[in-house]
Parts: sequence; C-alpha cells; structure tokens
Amino acid sequence: MATKNRPLVIALEEHYWDADVAKTFGSGEARDPELRRRLDDLGALRIREMDEAGIDVQVISHGAPSTQRLDAATAVPFAKRANDRLHEAVRAHPGRFAGFAALPTADPKAA
Repeated sequence: MATKNRPLVIALEEHYWDADVAKTFGSGEARDPELRRRLDDLGALRIREMDEAGIDVQVISHGAPSTQRLDAATAVPFAKRANDRLHEAVRAHPGRFAGFAALPTADPKAA
C-alpha cells in the first residue's frame, strides 16, 4: 500500500472475462484453463496477485472480445449485465478496484 515513502501503484486496463459474454462467443473453453481462472476472478485471487506484485489499485475492463462484436439488440443488455457485475466487484473491494465500462458500440446512443 502507498506510504509516505512509496506512491500509490495503479495498474491500468487490467482485464477480466465476464462469463455471459464468454458464452456468447463460445471462446471461454478455448482459453488456457489457468488464464481463464485468473480472468474470471474478481476477488481473492486477483487481490492476492496484486499484493504479490505491489499493486494497490487495478482499473479493470472487459477483455476482448467484448460487446463491440455483438449486434445492438444483444450488446446493450450484455454490456449492462457485465457492467453491473464489475460494479459489484468494485463495490466489494473499495480502494482496490476501479472499472472501465464495456460499451455496446453497435448502439451509439446506448453506449
């Protein structure tokens, strides 16, 4: 953690993989199981690895592919649910996680 002698270390654009989005692309099973386990985690494993690496805060975003490859009718509800789940993880770990939203770019107004 940051101290007078050590600044806050923030890791930007750290990725996670939302299970519902992964199912849509059918790519979840194709990923390396260990990598998939780590990408799925928004809790204890991620925080332990952050602590081991000296990272105070992660800014988390959805890994590719995300909702940008979905049609508008599918992308909007998927992005909302993925963002809601990420929001819950950020709320559960205040001071450790921040998040970038997944945007349904197929629907610019909704994005």
